[in-house]
Amino acid sequence: MKKLDIDFADHGVLFWLYRADLRLWSLTLMTCFVLLAAWLEWSSVDSALDRLAQERVQMVSRQERQSALKKPRSSAASGLTAEQVKASNAVIRQLNQPWTELLETLESTQKGRVALLELRFDPVRNRVKGVAEAKNSIEMLRFITQMKAQPLLGKVELSLHQISQTDPNKPYRFEFSADWREEGAQP
Repeated sequence: MKKLDIDFADHGVLFWLYRADLRLWSLTLMTCFVLLAAWLEWSSVDSALDRLAQERVQMVSRQERQSALKKPRSSAASGLTAEQVKASNAVIRQLNQPWTELLETLESTQKGRVALLELRFDPVRNRVKGVAEAKNSIEMLRFITQMKAQPLLGKVELSLHQISQTDPNKPYRFEFSADWREEGAQP
């Protein structure tokens, strides 16, 4: 009769390690060496990439410094004439005016029936000039009085007023001017 190999024990990891022959052990050992070599190669490539990135950042910053030194410093070198520089500076001054605060101040005075038609700001004199229309003279005077009460406006004056004969409602068109005070300035 033939001998039967009957084993009812659980075949876990220890069982297979005990029964493993030399070829399996050598294959496992070679796999570990290959993985170790791959990990070492990967870490050396990664450190080389980090070093190259740092060198690139240094080179870019060096080039930026050199290009900043080579940039022209005068407006004549950039191709603009003195007249163009003067005009562009005037536009910049006009855009840097306190338009938001000015409009908020004027909107807070328009409680009645007054329509603001035109608004100009003179940055040299710090003066606001405008044109508005009111339904009647009472609304016009109320608007001027409310402007005088504003803390950011001083020397409010009614420059000109006339009744528009072409409009069927015959509104009062008037021009006003006021000094603009910066916030925190004394009246």
